Amino acid sequence: MNEEIKKSKLRIFLKDIWEEFTYNLGYCLGQLTPFRRFLLVLIFGGVFGAAYICILISAIYNIGKRDAEKEFLQLHHIETLKLQSEKESINIFNQQEYEYEQQSDK
Repeated sequence: MNEEIKKSKLRIFLKDIWEEFTYNLGYCLGQLTPFRRFLLVLIFGGVFGAAYICILISAIYNIGKRDAEKEFLQLHHIETLKLQSEKESINIFNQQEYEYEQQSDK
């Protein structure tokens, strides 16, 4: 029972604070001319719109950056080179003899 009373007092207190805040806010905004209200809406809209665009661009950039890091920073094992065997390779000395033999056949 005691906890219910504390909760109800807290609700009444918060409700009073909210009503006072909305009353004071309405009173402050009620003192503004229609042109100043319009400017206030434009300023806040511009600020919040710019913040939204910055957050959106930053998020898109970070997504692209993470994808690029995943794609380009993967380490691959070095493959062994497929060299020709010694029988298939041409030695410099053998090449000269081979050229000499072709010339003599013609």
